[in-house]
Amino acid sequence: MIIKKYGLKLIRIKEKDIELIRKKRNSSDINNLMHDRKKISPKMQKAWFTSVNNIYNNYFIIYHKNKKIGLINGKNSDYTKRQSEGGMFIWDKDYWDTTTPALCSVIMSDFTFLITNFNRNYIKILKSNKKAIQHNLFLGYVPTNDLPSDDETQWYVLTKENYLNRIPKLRKGARVITQDGEPLSINNIDFSDDSKKDFELLYKPLPKYVRNTVELILKRNNKKLP
Repeated sequence: MIIKKYGLKLIRIKEKDIELIRKKRNSSDINNLMHDRKKISPKMQKAWFTSVNNIYNNYFIIYHKNKKIGLINGKNSDYTKRQSEGGMFIWDKDYWDTTTPALCSVIMSDFTFLITNFNRNYIKILKSNKKAIQHNLFLGYVPTNDLPSDDETQWYVLTKENYLNRIPKLRKGARVITQDGEPLSINNIDFSDDSKKDFELLYKPLPKYVRNTVELILKRNNKKLP
């Protein structure tokens, strides 16, 4: 799956990407911001990919001008409760204090609430990571006790209702920055990088209300689910 928006491109990860992700995740700049700071071995990374390469997890590498700058995800999707968990890390320091992380978050939030039609998204943040807390409060997340926090971390939740109330202001900012103030739509998504095996594993098992959207995207290009 490929999502194109705001001059950025999110491409769903393949097995060929996991060694890069492992190295970036193990770097001190990123590892120090994580709750789980143990070093990840190649064997652990391969097991992780096997565990997330399914309909319940969407991990995307973030590209800007064909440069890989970070990773963003929606994971642990519950299609009955219509909720998921989110996360992002930008490994390219050139983008840390820019508007790019906020634009990536808007893309992923649009995908969660407008494309997948979920009702809430959770995110767990280190209490010491003030920058991430500020970033997510800006997007409309609020602290929650829906999930168990601990001494180091706090869970936050963004509801669809809160997002839809907040997003008009964010879209105005996006329009100023990128000349694009429109919501993410199926026209921003394609499956040109997916194989028949990918469709069998990642899209056919989706519940009907999500699979219908996949079929609409394919129909736009005169294609069908294999």
